[in-house]
Amino acid sequence: MINTPLNVTHCPVCGAADSRYLRRGYYIKCSACQVAFREQHETVSELGEYWQKEFWTDEEIEKRKNREPVFREAFKLLCDQKPEGGSVLDIGCGIGTFLAVCREGGWHVTGVEPSSIACKVAKKAYGLDLINDLFSSAMFQGKKFDAVFAAQVLHHLPDPVAFVADIDRVLADDGILMLRTPNLIPLELSLFLQRLLGREKEFFCGPALYTFHPNTLALLFRRLGYRDVTFVNSRPFLEMPAAPWQPGQSTGANLRRLLVTSLKIAGYTTVEAVYKLSNERAVIGPSIFVIARKK
Repeated sequence: MINTPLNVTHCPVCGAADSRYLRRGYYIKCSACQVAFREQHETVSELGEYWQKEFWTDEEIEKRKNREPVFREAFKLLCDQKPEGGSVLDIGCGIGTFLAVCREGGWHVTGVEPSSIACKVAKKAYGLDLINDLFSSAMFQGKKFDAVFAAQVLHHLPDPVAFVADIDRVLADDGILMLRTPNLIPLELSLFLQRLLGREKEFFCGPALYTFHPNTLALLFRRLGYRDVTFVNSRPFLEMPAAPWQPGQSTGANLRRLLVTSLKIAGYTTVEAVYKLSNERAVIGPSIFVIARKK
């Protein structure tokens, strides 16, 4: 890995000077906007190679298919905001599970995905023809979408501020922008654990360059002129125990899956209770949806 240093004299999100930085394992945290970011990251070519090929193992593809309940939750949140439906663009859409759910619900769907492997799976599994490329608003000259969705994308990008600004160019007036991303509030302590375990690259399902606090995201959208921004806890992906007669299954592996799943359910129940008791102000789940309406 060739590390490329970020400009750490000023926060890459809010611009605060480095005198307001706090050390968090491999990351530094800006005390002004509360984003945590890695001082160094992979080159653009290394990141592209990882997301186009290395990441998409057979195991990961199967997990993506099994995450349909998470995407159905996202679709419900979208329909709460846009009950009339419309057109949706999914950026970094992977194998297209969210788009398949949206199409089933009557939406017109478009997906952009840099991995040719994922695009082939999307075609075979869901009959989706994705745009096999990195997203740029320039590829949609003159076209606007009623909604734009990006799940687990923002925190992997070298310049998340420019990415959101580019999305804004293809979002229609009164359109909905939905992001799913890790939440720094419950994960801040895990940044120290990540350093202790020496897992700089893959602790957050790939090379995460940022971990966002809700306050960071609220500031980012505010600067783009979005005033209607809400945060919702995302339900976790639950990996249920497999049938014992399937190849490669063991009692020990199934017990571990059952334990992890039980802990996730208990954790999600707790964070949702806090969310409701706080009148939907305290969003402390490890993954959150950010929902912003363009006015």
